[in-house]
Amino acid sequence: MKTITRYLKIWFILNKKTMLLHFSRKFGFFVFLIGKILRFIFFITFLFFILKKTGGLGTYSSEQVILFFVVFNLISIISQMFFRGVYTFRQMVVSGNFDLVLSKPFDPLFRVVFGGFDFIDLVTIPPLVLVLFFVAQAINPSFLDVILFSLLLINSLFISFSIHTLIVSFSIITLEIDHIVMIYRDLETMARFPLEIYGPKIATFLTYFIPLGIMVSFPAKVLMGLLNWRFVLFSFLFAFIFYFVSVKFWNFALRKYTSASS
Repeated sequence: MKTITRYLKIWFILNKKTMLLHFSRKFGFFVFLIGKILRFIFFITFLFFILKKTGGLGTYSSEQVILFFVVFNLISIISQMFFRGVYTFRQMVVSGNFDLVLSKPFDPLFRVVFGGFDFIDLVTIPPLVLVLFFVAQAINPSFLDVILFSLLLINSLFISFSIHTLIVSFSIITLEIDHIVMIYRDLETMARFPLEIYGPKIATFLTYFIPLGIMVSFPAKVLMGLLNWRFVLFSFLFAFIFYFVSVKFWNFALRKYTSASS
C-alpha cells in the first residue's frame, strides 16, 4: 500500500506541470477540445446514417455496431490519456534526458509511460460513457455481463499498457517510435468495427497477434452476451503473459541503452 501511495504522489508531481501548461494555453486548449468533440460527433453521425440505411453490419445490428465504436473510443481515449508520455519518449532518449530518469529512485518505466497525462481527454470521456449507457440499454445486458464488461475493460487497459511498453522498448533499441506508434494507431482504428467484417484471417491476426480483438471486441461482445466464458478466462491469461513478456523486453532494452554521455 505504501508503494502505491508513493507512486500516486509521484504521478501527481509529474503531471502537475502538464496540467498547468494546458491551462496556461487557454485558446489552444479550447480549440483542441472542440476538435476532439466535433470529430466524435461527426463520425457517430456518419455511422448512424450509414447503419440507418443498411440496418446493421454483417450479422450485427446497428446498436451493436455503435457499441463496438463506443467501446473502441473509450479504451483508446483512456489509453492515450494515461500513456501519453510514450509519444514524447524518443525526444527524451535523443536529448539525453532519459539519463536523468534512470538516476531517479523510482521505476523508469513508470516515468516514461505515465509521465504525460492528457487532461483534455477527461472532458471527452463522460459523453462516451453516456452514449455507452444508452446503447447498452437497447441491448439489455445482464448484471453478470456488466460485471464482466467492467473487468475486461480494465484488462484491455492492462494490454494497452503492455503494447506501449513494447513500443518504448523498441524506441530504446532503434531510436524510432513515431512510426511504430502511427502503425499501431492505424491498426487500432480497424477495431472500431466488428473484426469479422475483415475476414477470418485478418480477424484472427488482429485478435491474437496484435490483440485488438481482445482489447475491444471481447468487452463489447461480453456486454452483448456473445462471448463464451472460455474466451473471458483466456483474455485475462493472455494479458498476464503479455505483460510479463513486455516487461522482460523492456529490461532487455534497458541493457542495450547507451547514455548520452557514451
